[in-house]
Amino acid sequence: MKVLISHSYFLYLDRKEAALQKPYPPLASITLAAWLKQELDMEATFYDVMFDEDGSGLAAAIEREAPDVFILYDDDFNFLTKMCLKNMRDAIFQMMDKTEKAGLFIAHGSDASDQAEDYLNAGFDLVVHRNAEKTIVDLMKILLDDPQRRRFDTLDGISYLDEETYVEKPQIKTNLPTEKMPFPAWDKIDLTPYREMWLRSQGYFSLNISTAHGCPFRCNWCAKPLYGRTYKAISPERAAAEFAMMANELKADHIWVTDDIFGLKPDWLDAFGKELKRLNVRIPYKCQNRADLISEESAAALARSGCDEVWLGVESGSQKILDAMQKDETIDTIKQANQLLQKNGVKVGFFLQYGYLGEDYEDILQTLALVKNCKPDHIGISVSYPLKNTPFYEKVVDLMDDKKNWSDSGDLAIMFTGKYHPDFYRALHQYTHHYFGFVSLFRRRQSFARRLRRLAAQYRHIPGMWRYKREMRKYLAVDG
Repeated sequence: MKVLISHSYFLYLDRKEAALQKPYPPLASITLAAWLKQELDMEATFYDVMFDEDGSGLAAAIEREAPDVFILYDDDFNFLTKMCLKNMRDAIFQMMDKTEKAGLFIAHGSDASDQAEDYLNAGFDLVVHRNAEKTIVDLMKILLDDPQRRRFDTLDGISYLDEETYVEKPQIKTNLPTEKMPFPAWDKIDLTPYREMWLRSQGYFSLNISTAHGCPFRCNWCAKPLYGRTYKAISPERAAAEFAMMANELKADHIWVTDDIFGLKPDWLDAFGKELKRLNVRIPYKCQNRADLISEESAAALARSGCDEVWLGVESGSQKILDAMQKDETIDTIKQANQLLQKNGVKVGFFLQYGYLGEDYEDILQTLALVKNCKPDHIGISVSYPLKNTPFYEKVVDLMDDKKNWSDSGDLAIMFTGKYHPDFYRALHQYTHHYFGFVSLFRRRQSFARRLRRLAAQYRHIPGMWRYKREMRKYLAVDG
């Protein structure tokens, strides 16, 4: 049976990420290929659309390969695909219009789950929802027994059209066992363009890894639960072995750990660091974590294992907003985590989110004050994005207009009727970046050369702060 796997993230259709030039391979897609090989001894072909400008290359690959099964499998581990960017969907649907379809066409991903009926009407036969690896392996077993079969109503976790009626089966709650997870099928993908772009833009080459699925916390706006509110991690020894492979065989200089929370289980980080040391592997990596999980012990363990950077989901400097989000964190834990990490030589990134329901200008000022107080090493800024099937989405769905998704990750449209004009939030986004650039000048523990670079950058940051503060005040006056 011929199987072709691809995905729908076209870097050049996402102008913000294209400008950053930090592309990561579609990890979930090549991991699915590895699962098929391990569980069914099935050798899938992979086509990477990352550096294509439209779907014509994928259409040609489908025509060339003439697969019995084509699987559009988006990267569950990447926040860019979780955002369901419209440009990507449009490119796939245009590709489907031009493709002579022979085999079974399957789609999986956040956008396919959200817009399942649209994907089916575009020509896909099935949409596979969360815990998709198990569903697809079970589906392939059915097809191996009966290649002509086209009814799959015995399977849960899928959507399809019965005649013209949309059918969505119950979600499945179990997946393939994490402890059996194979290394991704890196041999299926050409890493050369990724490496060249990273080296040209950053001077080093970074690759991605997943060591855990899920998140047990209840933040009510967060990405829809692809694995439910569970947390399952591979062993620290298995994670260290994959780090070693990426450093020694794939020649990565840096690793991004895609987990929502890295090293959540007690003593996991300590065992991970010891195994890396035993394997004589020392490679810098960045990961994501929660402020209330950072202790003296975990901060030190992260540093010992080579962690260079931890991103915290700070979201807001207002306790009122954190409580509304059900973050179950306090401002004090954020400050403490920032201090502990920086004390151990680990850089800190703050994810900030503006525009949540109930946020007013005073809350925004508290967020800026937190940035000034903590002086993190990096910040990332977004506006509240309603992701379907989250409690936050249900709160704002009646306040939304016809725009349901961003076109690309730089869109920054607030898609519901917020406290202020949408352009206020765009100005606030710019102001915050310039403000961060200004307060970073006063960060302790930075080299003289870095301080000089920060000083030289003030010719942009100080005028930028004045410009965007004026714009914000204009909208505040109107909304007031």
